[in-house]
Order: sequence, then C-alpha cells, then structure tokens
Amino acid sequence: MNNKLEEIDLLEYWRVLKKRKAFIAVIVLTAFIGSIIVSLMLPKSYRASTSILPPQEEGILGAAMASRLSAGAAGGLAGSLMGLKSASDLWVRILKSQSVTDSIIERFGLKKGDGDTIENARQGLEGRVEIKNSKEQIITIAVFDRDPVLAAKIANAFVEELDRVNRGLVMTGGQRTRVFLEKRLTEAKAELARLENATRGFQEGSGAVRLDAQSKAIIDVIGAVKGQAIAKEVELQTLLSYATPENPEVMLRKTELEELRKRQIELEQGKSGNGIFIPTNSMPKLSVEYARLMRDLKVQETLFELLTQQYEMSKIQEAKDSPTVQVLDVAKPPEKKSRPRRSLIVIATTFLTSCGAIVFAFLLELLERRREIGA
Repeated sequence: MNNKLEEIDLLEYWRVLKKRKAFIAVIVLTAFIGSIIVSLMLPKSYRASTSILPPQEEGILGAAMASRLSAGAAGGLAGSLMGLKSASDLWVRILKSQSVTDSIIERFGLKKGDGDTIENARQGLEGRVEIKNSKEQIITIAVFDRDPVLAAKIANAFVEELDRVNRGLVMTGGQRTRVFLEKRLTEAKAELARLENATRGFQEGSGAVRLDAQSKAIIDVIGAVKGQAIAKEVELQTLLSYATPENPEVMLRKTELEELRKRQIELEQGKSGNGIFIPTNSMPKLSVEYARLMRDLKVQETLFELLTQQYEMSKIQEAKDSPTVQVLDVAKPPEKKSRPRRSLIVIATTFLTSCGAIVFAFLLELLERRREIGA
C-alpha cells in the first residue's frame, strides 16, 4: 500500500515538473547565461604569498617578551597579546596589528582619497590579506590584488614591517646586557682614572710611601675579590632585569656572590685560615690611607677588567640573538589569477537557481490547485 502511495506521489511530482518544464528551463537558462556574463565582468584578482619560519622560543619571543609587552611597553599591542600559545601566534598578532597595517596603508597609499578614513582603509586591506599559522608554526601571508606585482610587494612589505615592529618592541637578552654593561663600564673607567690620579697625587704629596710585602699582598687579594664581587653583582642585576629571581641562572649568580662576599670579609678580618694574612686594621697607621687608595684602585682595576670581558661577550650574544625574521618563501608576482573562479560561479549559480525554480514551480502548482478548489 505504501509503495503504491510513494509511486503515486513520485508520478505527481514528475507530472508537475513536466508541466512547468518550460518555466523552469527559462529561469535556469537565464541564470546560466547571467552567471557567465557576471563572471566575465568580474575583475581578475591575483594571489601572492610569502611564508616565514617560526621565531626562536628561547630568544626574543619567549615569555619575557609577552610579559614586557603586556606590562605596557607596546602600547596598543599589549592587550592583543594575551593568551598566546606560541611565539608564532605572537607574530601573527603583530602582523594583524594596527602598527603594521597602518604602515602598509601609508607605504602603498591604500586610502581611496582624501575623504577616506583610516578605518575604511584598514577594512579594505583586511579583506585582501590572509595570515595563517600552520601546525608546523610556519606563517603564511597571502595578499590578493588586481595587480600581481603590487600583491607581491605588499606581501613582502608585511614581513619587513613585522621585522621593524619586532626590533622596536623587543630588546634581546644580549642587547639588555650590552646596554647595561656599557653604562657600568663607562662609570668604572671614570672611577679608575680618578683613583689613579688620587694615588699619584698622594704619593707626590706625602713623599715615597711604600707598603711591606705582606700588606701589599693583602691589598691585592682583597681588591681582586671585592672587584669580582662587584662585577658579579652587576651581572646579577643584568639578569634580574629580564629574568625572575627563581631562574636557575639567577640563583647560581647569587650563590657565587655570597661566596665572594664571605671570602672578602675573611680576608679583611685576617681569617683566611692559612695564617699568612693579617687584618687590614693592623697595618701601620702611616700607610693606612695609602693602603685604602691602593685597595680601591685594585678593586676598580679588577672590576674594569671583568666588565670589559662581560661587555665583549654581551656584544657577541647580541649579534647572535638579534630579532630577525627568517623568510622561507619570498612573494613573487603570480602569473595565474586566483579569482574569480568563473566555472565555480556558473555551476553554483545554475545549481542553486535550478533548485529554486523547482521549488517555485511546486508553489505555483499548489496555488493553482487552491484557486481551482475555491472556484
């Protein structure tokens, strides 16, 4: 019984379609021809893309950068950098930021006229750019434009702007150390020159002052240890400028500093344990002032030497971890258009119009039958 009903229904549907076939054919044919005309009228669009390798997590784009930016150093970028899962995600956020897009708009004159606003220009650029991050953390920047050469230039410009913003926002560990040591080295050099002049002036003013061998040994050792302690203190301060107190390297420097200070106190109090040193306060009074000058001079000499070594190492590290964007594929002007996909437009339009025409045919049939019943 059900099979007969289904057969009757199918025959009824077929009868309606056969009855309205001319109507359906006209609509479908019109849509087919119209979609061809429209697709041919649509302007060609070319896709140029560039891809960049993921940044190094341990360098400039680690947690230190995110915390630095979120603290307000990056202004408008700070809020958009919260909840990042990887360093590549951070670069994607930067690429989509106003700092980058506004520079691109200004660089290529993407405003449509004097009356156009920056907001409209941003929306227009956003509709022409695709920025994606793959599972392998490789970032792809694709730009669509009627001019293939311009599309390639804009894509490559995004990479250049990313590098510019990145360099401006981030100070690497090596750079932080270099800047900090540069200042301390200048101060140490000035202090060393002052002490040298003071010692020379004291010698010239008070005649030939000489220390015994034991006193001189005490001064040299204490000065060297104190200089090492100050240098270690500078190194610790540099680390704490971008690392937490719980950092293993920070804890190691603290331990080393405590040992040096302990050693310094032992030497100054004559408690070295081997009996060859005497306390500095037991020196002849005549030589006390000269001994202090010599000790301070030795401290500054040691400090200056160690700071110079650290400064040279920081310059090497700065060159090593400088924030640069590594480009995997440079954008080139495409030879083949990517939009519009004319065949897809025609097929999709024809199919959807056919479905709509069939539904409309059944509605007309239903209305016609209701009028007949009402009559």
